[in-house]
Amino acid sequence: MKDVVQWTAPSPLWAGISGSTETFVREAMLQPAILRFATDSFMEDYMNLMATDPARLSDFLAVPETWRGPLSELKPVENVPPFLLKKGGSRFLPTRTKQELMQLSAGPLKASFNGQSTIGQAGAEPSFLKLYQPAHQRFYMVAGCLVCRTTGLPDHIVAVNRQERVTFAVRRLRERPDGSNVAATGGSAAPTDSLTLRQTAKAYDEYAFITTPGNKGWQKVVGAGAQLVKDEEQLPLSPTNFADTDQRQRRLFAGLIPVSKREAYMGAGISVPPDRANGSPASNILPKTARKILFRTQISEPWKRIVDRATAMKKAAVRSGSPAPTVEQIRDQLREAREQLQVSSWYVLLDLAKFLDEHVNDVWKVVLNPALESTLTNNAQRNLLAALQNTSADATLINALKSVAPDPIIYSAESVKSNLQEALKAIKNPQDDWEERLDNVKTPYVRNNAVLAGAWPPFLFPLADPAVSAPQVPNSVPPLGTGDQVEADAQIDDPSSDAEQLAAHAAIDRLTALVVRAMPTNSTKLVPAPPLASQKLMETGEGLFVIRFIYERPLCGPLEPPEVSKPTTPFQLAGYFDPDAPARPIRIALPLDTSPAGLRKFDKNTAFAISDVLCGQIQRVRGMTLGDLVLSVLPWPFHKDLSVPDGGACKTGGLEIGMICSLSIPIITICALLLLMIIVSLLDIIFRWMPYFFICFPIPGLKAKK
Repeated sequence: MKDVVQWTAPSPLWAGISGSTETFVREAMLQPAILRFATDSFMEDYMNLMATDPARLSDFLAVPETWRGPLSELKPVENVPPFLLKKGGSRFLPTRTKQELMQLSAGPLKASFNGQSTIGQAGAEPSFLKLYQPAHQRFYMVAGCLVCRTTGLPDHIVAVNRQERVTFAVRRLRERPDGSNVAATGGSAAPTDSLTLRQTAKAYDEYAFITTPGNKGWQKVVGAGAQLVKDEEQLPLSPTNFADTDQRQRRLFAGLIPVSKREAYMGAGISVPPDRANGSPASNILPKTARKILFRTQISEPWKRIVDRATAMKKAAVRSGSPAPTVEQIRDQLREAREQLQVSSWYVLLDLAKFLDEHVNDVWKVVLNPALESTLTNNAQRNLLAALQNTSADATLINALKSVAPDPIIYSAESVKSNLQEALKAIKNPQDDWEERLDNVKTPYVRNNAVLAGAWPPFLFPLADPAVSAPQVPNSVPPLGTGDQVEADAQIDDPSSDAEQLAAHAAIDRLTALVVRAMPTNSTKLVPAPPLASQKLMETGEGLFVIRFIYERPLCGPLEPPEVSKPTTPFQLAGYFDPDAPARPIRIALPLDTSPAGLRKFDKNTAFAISDVLCGQIQRVRGMTLGDLVLSVLPWPFHKDLSVPDGGACKTGGLEIGMICSLSIPIITICALLLLMIIVSLLDIIFRWMPYFFICFPIPGLKAKK
C-alpha cells in the first residue's frame, strides 16, 4: 500500500468550492489558484494574511481587470503581534462558521474561474485573465496544496532529505491546427491528447519551455500535458505554514509568476527534441544564419543606406522654379555629396574585407594573391570571387571622379580602383594599415585640400554616386546547392524608390547570397547571437499560458513518476505598454519658478565628459538656428542648404582638448517638455493624436512666485 498524492487548490478555498453548484468551480478543487496583489509589499501582505486570516485568501484571487475599471481596494492585512500567534486557536484571531466561509469565497471563486470580472457588465463575453507586470504595480502568485488522497486530505510531507522537491512550470497553449472544436462537433469530447478550454470550446496543444544551452524554446508536450518534460524550466515554490479555518496546521506552496519574462516566452520559437534531430540539439536558427545577419548588419544594410543617400542627393539636385542654381552651387553640392559617400564607402569596404578575412578566408587569400585561385574548392567560392572581380567601375564613373569641372584634375584614373577586388585589397593592405588609420582619423575628408585629404586612403571606389551609375554586382546568382540553405529575407520596397535604386538594392542582395553560399557550413569564429527579429515566432497575438505544479521523488525512479497538477485557469501575459494595464501613479515635478531669478538657484550637479572629436562636432552646429533647419527642408526657391563645415577636433593653442559640461536636470525637464510639445503639435497635423496625448487640469493657487 502507498499514499496517493495529488495537488489541490489552497485549502482556505475548499469551503467555497465544495459549497458551489457550478461544475467548473467544483473542478477547480484540483487547480492551483492565481493570487493578485497590488502593492510593492505583496510578500509581507501574503505572509500576514496566512498568519492572521487565511480565509480571506479568496479576496486575492486574480480576475480580469483594466485601468478603466480596477478592482476595489482590499482591506489591508493587519500585522498581528507574534505573541498572539503562538497558538492557532488564539481568541484574538478571526473565527468563522462554515456558512460564513462559503459566502466569503463564493463570489471571488466564481468570478475567478468563470473568467469574468466582478466589475464587468452582466452578460459580457468571457475574457481571459491577463497578468500585468510589476511596473504596473501588480504581482501574481500561484498557490496550491500537496495532499494525500485520504480522509481529511492531510498534507503530504516533502522529504527534502530524500531529494524530493516541488516546483511549478509555465506552459504555453497553442490552438490545434486541425481545428478541433467541441462546439463544432455538437458537444462531443475533444481529443484526449489536448487541453480543451471552456472559454473558447477549442482544443489546445500544450508546450513546455526548454532552457538547455543548445535547445531553447517551446517543445510540444506529448499527451494531455500531465507529465514533466526533460529539460523543462522549473520555477521554485516556497512553503508557508498556517492555521487553517478549522484550526488545523496546514502547509501551502506558493511561487511568484514571472510576468516580466513575457518577451522571452513570446519570442521563443518551437524547439525540437534531440532524439528528433539526429542526436544533436536542434534550433530554429540554421548554422549560417547568424553569420549572414552579421554580414547584413555590418555591410549590406549600410551599403543600401549609401545608395539611398545618393538617390536623395540626386533628387535634391533636380529643382524647379527660379532662380535656377548656379554652376558653382551645383559643383559644390556634387563635390560635398561625393565626399560624404566616399567616406562611408571606405568604411563599408573595410568591414567587407574584415568579414571575408574572418568568415570566407579561402576567398580572401585569393583576393590578396590572385595566383591562388586554383586552391578554391567549390563553385560557391569561385562564384563569389567572380562577383568581386566583375563589380567594376566603368569609364564614365572614372572620369567623373577624377575632377568636378571646372576644378583641376585632383585624382588620376589610376586612383579609381577598377573593381571591388582591387578596392578590398587596397583597403586591407597590411603595409598601409588603413584599418588602424581609419579608426583613428580625426580630420574631415576634403578632396581638394591636400592636407585634409592626406589622412584618408589615396584611392577612390564609391559604392554609390549621385550623378552616374556606381559599380554593381553582376545579375547572375547560381541556384542554391546542398547545405546552403539559410533563413529567407523579407524584402520591403519603399514606394518612393526609383528603378535605379531598387536595382542597386537587388545587386547588394545578390552579393549577400554569394557570400553566404561561400561560407563554410560550420565555423569556429565567434559571432553575435541572432537577434529576436530573425527567429521564427511560434504564433502571433497575445498568447495563452497555464501553470502546473510538479512534485518529484527522484530516488524512487520510474516507480514514482513526477506528480503534475491540473493546469490553472488560462491567462495572458501583458506587455510593458499594454493599453489595459493599470498605471502606477507617477508625478514629475517641474520647476515652479522658471524666471532667470528662479533658475539660477538650481545646482548644476550633472556633468558630461565630452571628447575633443565630439566637441568639434558640437561646435559645427552651435551657429545653426531653427530657421536654418526649416529652410533646409523647404522646396525651391525657399530651400537653403545647411552649411556646417567640419573643423575637426577642438583645439586651443594647437593642443587638442575635451571638456566637461555641467547642467541642471530640473531645467532640462523644461526644455524636454517644450521640445515635446513642439514635436507633438507638428505631428498632430498628420496623426491627429493630440486629444489622446495629454490632459491638463487647472490647479488654483499653484503659483511660481509667492
